[in-house]
Amino acid sequence: LDDEAIHTYAYVWPVDMFDVTHTAFDVESVAAVSTRIRETLLKIDADPLHDSEEDGSEGSEDGSEGEGEGDGDVIVLVSHADVLQIAQLYAAGASNVGTFSSYRFANGEVRAMERCVESLPVPQPLSPPKKGT
Repeated sequence: LDDEAIHTYAYVWPVDMFDVTHTAFDVESVAAVSTRIRETLLKIDADPLHDSEEDGSEGSEDGSEGEGEGDGDVIVLVSHADVLQIAQLYAAGASNVGTFSSYRFANGEVRAMERCVESLPVPQPLSPPKKGT
């Protein structure tokens, strides 16, 4: 949908809700995006830079963990909003990742991505396309 009018999305997103494997309108499917996200996060997680023994965060001398240690790395994902919305629903374990368009980002918005559905913002359903567009 590159270089298409914004209202074009109002035709694609409803199809995503019912079929996460579709490629109508020459789009990458939601399922394919979810797979890319999963593979990317697994590569990041497997990278030796994130090994607690390598970065010296294995805890203090008395065996206890220090403040903030053991919580894992903070990873910042930057992308087109659709990809980030799909990533957020996928990570949260949403029952239908195809509903991602109801979780739109505002311009410049930053969100935490958590592993529970309760972390998702309140969905904002799509408006139907205007007649004649």
